[in-house]
Amino acid sequence: MNDIFKKVQQDLSKLQSTIEREGEVLLGKLMSAANKATTNKNVIEKRKELEKLVETQISKLEPAFEKFYTEVKSTAGKYGVNIEKIEKKVRSTAKKAGKTTTAKAKKATTKVKDTAKSAVGGGKKAKKKASKKA
Repeated sequence: MNDIFKKVQQDLSKLQSTIEREGEVLLGKLMSAANKATTNKNVIEKRKELEKLVETQISKLEPAFEKFYTEVKSTAGKYGVNIEKIEKKVRSTAKKAGKTTTAKAKKATTKVKDTAKSAVGGGKKAKKKASKKA
């Protein structure tokens, strides 16, 4: 079992380093394209270039990821671990977490808006009270 985890960890680290390298190259190209963009026409052309770059990078990474996934699936299957069940659980948990964070973010923004309103309103009330006392 430890051998499986070591192999998975090695494969994940290889995949992560590959993605980081490709991401750095892509980010460099994005930054240079953004710096060169001066006119609207130029921006549209650069956007199309960047879309092509992203598509090519994804097409390069997809086979490596698919190969890794099939290897992990087969290796785990040998030891009686069902990766598909784990994947379903993780996805459902991620969806639930995404919904709760979205709801929390909405509540936080409404609280900020409400406190801003009450702070403004509170100032007006304080002024009215002060003028009545005087």
